Amino acid sequence: MIADWTTWYNYEYVGNTGRLVITPLTDRCYITLTQALNLSMGGAPAGPAGTGKTETTKDLGRALGLQVVVFNCSPQMTYLSMAQIFMGLSQAGAWGCFDEFNRIDISVLSVVSTQVKYCLDHIKVMKADPSKIMFKFGDEEEIPMRITSGFFITMNPGYAGRTELPENLKALFRSCAMVVPDIILICENMLMSEGFQDAKILSTKFMELYTLCASLLSKQRHYDWGLRAVKSVLRQAGQLKRASPDDPELLILMRALRDFNTPKIVIDDIPIFMGLIKDLFPGLDPEVIVDPKVKEACEHCARDPDYLPLKQLPGGGKMDIKIQEKYIEKCVELYDLLTVRHSVFIIGFPGSAKSSVWQLLARGCTHMGRITAFEIVDPKCVSTNELFGYMNPKTKEWRDGVLSTMMRDMSKCQGKFTQAQQYKWVVLDGDVDPMWIESCNTVMDDNKMLTLVSQERIPLSPAMRLILEVSHLKYATPATVSRGGVLFINENDIGWKPHWDSWVEKFKREKNMISEVAYNTFMLNLATYLDDGFIDDCKRKPTIAPMCTMAYVQSLICILDFCYEEFKTEKIYTDFVKKIRDQEAETMSRLGPNAADFDTCLKQIFEGMFVFALTWSFGAAFTDDKIWFSGMMRNKCKVKIPEAGLIYDYRFDILSISWIMWSDGLAKMDPNFEGLYSNLIVPTVETRRQSRLIEIHTP
Repeated sequence: MIADWTTWYNYEYVGNTGRLVITPLTDRCYITLTQALNLSMGGAPAGPAGTGKTETTKDLGRALGLQVVVFNCSPQMTYLSMAQIFMGLSQAGAWGCFDEFNRIDISVLSVVSTQVKYCLDHIKVMKADPSKIMFKFGDEEEIPMRITSGFFITMNPGYAGRTELPENLKALFRSCAMVVPDIILICENMLMSEGFQDAKILSTKFMELYTLCASLLSKQRHYDWGLRAVKSVLRQAGQLKRASPDDPELLILMRALRDFNTPKIVIDDIPIFMGLIKDLFPGLDPEVIVDPKVKEACEHCARDPDYLPLKQLPGGGKMDIKIQEKYIEKCVELYDLLTVRHSVFIIGFPGSAKSSVWQLLARGCTHMGRITAFEIVDPKCVSTNELFGYMNPKTKEWRDGVLSTMMRDMSKCQGKFTQAQQYKWVVLDGDVDPMWIESCNTVMDDNKMLTLVSQERIPLSPAMRLILEVSHLKYATPATVSRGGVLFINENDIGWKPHWDSWVEKFKREKNMISEVAYNTFMLNLATYLDDGFIDDCKRKPTIAPMCTMAYVQSLICILDFCYEEFKTEKIYTDFVKKIRDQEAETMSRLGPNAADFDTCLKQIFEGMFVFALTWSFGAAFTDDKIWFSGMMRNKCKVKIPEAGLIYDYRFDILSISWIMWSDGLAKMDPNFEGLYSNLIVPTVETRRQSRLIEIHTP
């Protein structure tokens, strides 16, 4: 009995699950929802993300021994699919909780209001005469109704992709505002349940920190200081408490707050956050706890030349573990996040090694004996229907989507997925927008269930995780942001230098004079040309397309590697090297004003290669600053660049160790061409230049 509403306990098995902390807001919601049932209406908790709307409805159902079925509503739902749901709930006597109900199309909602009214009207009839079980649902045949049936809708008003409910539908549901949860009470109770003795003091410190973070740190879209974030940290604190029961509780909570929140904070906010931590927990500075097995496994795999990102490097590579310390740290942070949250966002600028981090962790876990399988999909390369599946409007045939098929195979261990795989990751590598990500809400929250329009429900098994690799969350709603953990990779956390160092290591492995000179020259040129000031200038200059530093460096390495391999293997160049090695000093002096010996010759050749590669990597995308770039190269390059024109008009010629124009030796058009006119190509400087660059960048 709640207020004047009474019901029987229904003895539905709901599992050994946790229960909510009863706060004044929870109590008010319980009373509102039960009074709605008393009036034969539905319930409609509404409010911002992470205030406990769905969980409160589910917990009330558990208290009554009733099954509560959560549905993640989406624009793909039709009035026919909704009718099947209402008919099923009515016959089962279960509660239906429709999450994000206002995402359904307005034309469907107008029909849904009639369907809900059929059910609620018959519940009124059954209260007056319990023997009248059968009722007619629209044009369907008569079906039985159980009086315990209930309908609840939860909404985030004002979010992107939401519609206003029709007035006739609003009238069928009793609303309940859930805006500000009583987080301090929840925090205190959860700390006590995790075994903390000083829960009251610790909960006050906890919430004080989160309140200050929300007001003092920068307003990043991926920051979340709400209830879901609090619960995740409390679970982490409970794990630390059980692992080190003799440690002081203040120390344990500080470690949980610091280690769990640091991965998502941008580099500019780290000093402020650490200052707040030290002020709230004075005199405490616990060491960071790192799983040694995970760290060692990641380090081992990072050194392995067969590691996939290294195999993609021209010539392979080997990582210097001192340089890669931050790389390994990010892998360990991701592992810690995945143990606490089943959905994780990996956020970072393009080229910040987001993919490499989770790939290395997957390889490290497999190396430890925890076999890891993953599937990658770009959610923006297909439509929402093709991603989740859709019902053919003409044939009523269900067509599976990419994500639904993938998750079903993982959940049921079908296809290439087996029980032996301890980790199964769904990796969504693409921009986040509300049109598709909101359909994953029940996957990302505590329901861990993908609900499809076909009424199929695909649960996440304990081995499954959802990893979303994105550059930003600019278009994500707070409902999405609050549901996942965040690993933020700052642009300079790993940077481009490990990529360069992994490639340049190959010259050390060759162990001959030419490779040694190449290594020393390229490293010297890197310091001379690619200083921080030059890279910052390149970032500020307008380009024909958006560019990132890693893309510049990858193109630089690609061109250098092609030119070096060509120089090392082509007969014309090997003969040239042999010739200048055997000739006397007087003969060598005719090859150039600075060519005093063989070693100097090689240095000039490799510097010319480097400047050519720099021109068509860093300098190629500029629109209005090509004159600035040409002037800089002329001032720095030791192999003299002619004053006429720009550096883009020249290419480096190894045989003469000088810069020659692209137009030199340009082929003539064949006047006797007899093929199709559309196949006729007139050789120009531009066609020659572009053909050469395409040849270089073609794998």
